[in-house]
Amino acid sequence: MSIERTRQFPSALAPSAGRLGLIAMALAASIGLAPGASAEDALSVATWGGAYGQSQEAALFEPFARKTGTAITTEIYDGSLAKLKTMIGGRKASVDVIDVSASALDALCSDGLLEKIETSSLSAAPDGPSVEEDFLAGGLSDCGVASVAWSTAIAFDRKAFRKGQPTQISALLDKARFPGKRALPNNARRTLELALLADGVSPENVYSELGTETGADRAFVALDKIKNDILFWDNAGQPLSWLLDKKVVMAAGYSGRIFRTAVGNRQRIGVLWSGQIYDVDAWAIPKTAKNKKGAMRFIRFATEPAQLAAQARLIAYGPMRKSAVPLVGRHPVINVEMQEFLPTAPDNFTKALKFDEAWWTKNGKALNMRFAVWQTGIEKEVKPEPAGDAAP
Repeated sequence: MSIERTRQFPSALAPSAGRLGLIAMALAASIGLAPGASAEDALSVATWGGAYGQSQEAALFEPFARKTGTAITTEIYDGSLAKLKTMIGGRKASVDVIDVSASALDALCSDGLLEKIETSSLSAAPDGPSVEEDFLAGGLSDCGVASVAWSTAIAFDRKAFRKGQPTQISALLDKARFPGKRALPNNARRTLELALLADGVSPENVYSELGTETGADRAFVALDKIKNDILFWDNAGQPLSWLLDKKVVMAAGYSGRIFRTAVGNRQRIGVLWSGQIYDVDAWAIPKTAKNKKGAMRFIRFATEPAQLAAQARLIAYGPMRKSAVPLVGRHPVINVEMQEFLPTAPDNFTKALKFDEAWWTKNGKALNMRFAVWQTGIEKEVKPEPAGDAAP
C-alpha cells in the first residue's frame, strides 16, 4: 500500500538510539512528563517521514507513550490523497490518527471520511487566550486541528547586495536595487501570488484580486519586469542549490529547506519573510478509526502549546498556536535560536498569505494555461505542482 516504514513506541519505552532519542528524553523531562499509570488501547498514526517524522517521534509520540501508557505505531505514507482514501475509506481504517495537508483535509472532510472535532475538546493555553483566539488563521476546521505551518519564502544571498539587503517582498521585482537572477516555482500557483504581493497587494486581497481579469493582468505584468531574470524550478532542492552556487541571488523555496541551508551558511543566506505564503498540516481522525477516544486524546496532547514548541525546537515548522511560539527557544543540538526561522513567529508573520487550495481548484485552469503560454509562448500541458518539503 502506501506504507514505507513502521515505527513502534511501546508504553514502557527504553531510551531510543541516536541524538533524537536523547533529545526526546530531555524534552520529556523539560515539560514535566511522567509515565502514565494506566494503559490505553494501541494507537496507529499515519504521518510523513524524514526529518519531520523524526521531530514528531521525539516531541510527540515518545512523550505521549510515556505519559499515557499508549503503545503507538506509526505508518509512514507519501501524502497521496488516493492512498489516504484507501487507508481510511474501508469499513475499518488501518490507522486511528492521520497527519494531512490542508488540501487533503478539506477533500476527506467533504467526502465524509473524517470525524468532526469540537474546539471544546482541545486544551486551552495556561493563563492564555481561548483556543479559538490562540490558533492562527487556518488552524481550526470542522474535521482537523492544524499543528504546524510551512511556507514558501524568499531566501537571498547577502553577499550579492553590497548597497543594502532586501527587507520587503517588493525587492523581488526591483532589479534596479537588487540585480540578479531569481528562482521561482515552475507553476502558476504561488508564483502569481508572490507577484501580486511583491507588487503591493495586501495578503487579504490577493485571491480576490487574482480572480479578476484586471488582477490577473497585474500579476503577469509584474512578472514581466523580471521575466528575463527568472530561473524556474521543478524540484524543491533546486532553488537553494542555485542560490549557493550563485546562479541566482533570490530564491523562492520551502521554509524547512531554507532553514537547513541557512544554518550552515549564516554569513551568506538571509530570509525574506515579508510576503511568505504559508500552508498547514493538521491532525484528523478517520470516521472508521478503531480507537477514536485515544485518537482525540493524542490530538489534544499533540496540539498543546508545550508540545508544539517541543517539535519546533527540532525542525523549522511554525507552531499554529500563538502561545506556543514564545516557548520554542533554541535547537537542543545545534544551539540555533529557532524563532528566527519559524514561519509563524510574530516578526515573520506580519505579511503572510494563507495558501488557498480550494481557490486554485475552482479558478486555476485558465491561470495555469495562461502561465504556461506566458513562459514559452507555446500552448502546452501544465505539469503538476512539485511536491512539498518532505511533507509539509
